Amino acid sequence: MTNSMMKEGNPNQSCIDSCSKCVQICEECFTMCLNEENVKDRIHCIKSLQDCAEVCSLAVKVMSRNSHLTYEICKFCAEVCEGCADHCGMFQDEHCQICSKTCRECAAECKKMTTN
Repeated sequence: MTNSMMKEGNPNQSCIDSCSKCVQICEECFTMCLNEENVKDRIHCIKSLQDCAEVCSLAVKVMSRNSHLTYEICKFCAEVCEGCADHCGMFQDEHCQICSKTCRECAAECKKMTTN
């Protein structure tokens, strides 16, 4: 199965894939954070995870239709992903460390979209 219905493929596919992965990992980390004993200490992280998943989801939609807003949304998405990576990176749980790494990778992909 192809990732795109576009004849030549979607030129944004690498970033779309990275943002999609980030949505999934943020949602999973969110769920796992809610089950941690120190959930109250994670409020900013949890909110950041929700924001990141939402913005990445929007970025996927915008890039999938090759919107004229791709540059602006990807720039914003990179900022949100970096913030989420910082929040998750403060916790030593494996799920938060994986999420932090995934968010940084997504931010890097989004930044590539703003340099073209």
